[in-house]
Amino acid sequence: MTITISKELFHVLSPVLYLSRFFCLQPLKWTKTSAGNYIITKSRFYTIYTLAASCLLVITSITGLSQVYQLDVIYLVRLGDTTRRFVTYSDIVVVLLPCVIGPVFALFKTNQTINYLSHLKQFDSLQNQPTKSTKIFQITALTTFCTAFTLSMDLFLWLKLSHNYIFLLCLPYYISYWSTVVIELLFWHFVHLIQIRISVINKKLAKMVVTGLNSVTTLKKPHAEVEDLVKGYEKLIEATNSINYCYGFPILVIILGCLIHLLVTPYGLYSIIMSTGDSTSILSQTVWMTAHILRLFLIIEPCHECFIKTKETSQLICKLLCLSVNQEVKKSLEFFLTYLGECKIEFSVYGFTKINRELLTTIAGAITTYLVILFQFK
Repeated sequence: MTITISKELFHVLSPVLYLSRFFCLQPLKWTKTSAGNYIITKSRFYTIYTLAASCLLVITSITGLSQVYQLDVIYLVRLGDTTRRFVTYSDIVVVLLPCVIGPVFALFKTNQTINYLSHLKQFDSLQNQPTKSTKIFQITALTTFCTAFTLSMDLFLWLKLSHNYIFLLCLPYYISYWSTVVIELLFWHFVHLIQIRISVINKKLAKMVVTGLNSVTTLKKPHAEVEDLVKGYEKLIEATNSINYCYGFPILVIILGCLIHLLVTPYGLYSIIMSTGDSTSILSQTVWMTAHILRLFLIIEPCHECFIKTKETSQLICKLLCLSVNQEVKKSLEFFLTYLGECKIEFSVYGFTKINRELLTTIAGAITTYLVILFQFK
């Protein structure tokens, strides 16, 4: 399956496309045409690279960790008793599991990614190219910096504690963590591009409210403009379905991983404070706990923003219906409002739950409950 996208859309996607290719998450290749556009298609070479690199990453991560944990100082902190072993093994599993699931879904759902790009392209042809978002590059840079800082600091703290450079064997494990973050970043990009296009619809509806539908455009009648907005919204619904179909299960695994991390990390911090009180270990646990919380926000916030934008769309249509409009335009607006109610832009974790800020409160409640149990019964 092949698609040709504009240079503007490729420019927006290029940072995350290169990152996901490096971390074995998108077996795609792209070539620039003479017109400046880009042809994107599935690559056999990068498919083999994805399979080989992901397997190698998981194997070297497990091998490196098994050698590092043989050090006495590391063994006492990580595997000193049954509780610590459970916490350590849980950490390892939830980091390595997305490195297996992510590439597998990337291979089998590549057509869904291309379908997603196709729907965005069709929307842009209907509504013109959306305004470029500097937020995309800011979030990419900020996420890259925060992840690099967290991993570098963790490595430095462990090297300081062990005084043994065998701990560098953990580098594959850190790269595995990077891979998980890139899945989240890829998901954020795809959802944010839909959010940008919802904003395009809202701006056009807001303009109609201001002008009273009398001078919306010099090229189209008001009802034709509304019909184009409905068609554009339909393309965004299809793009949303492609994201849910492609990333629903990997995001489910990642959110469950964050939940486990946010259970074991505070408990590990509590255990360190109550036992050794080692400042290095306390700092390490605190940094990791902050990183896991930020990862949750990276997944949830763009989905919540889309939810807010679609509510704004409904409000703008209601304002238009309150204006004195002809029957033809009124029918188009009523259909649009009904369509918004029946076909919502919603993101879910493999159909189990919707991704919005309510999920944060659910996770916070679950973490608090289990931490109280852990603290009480040790």
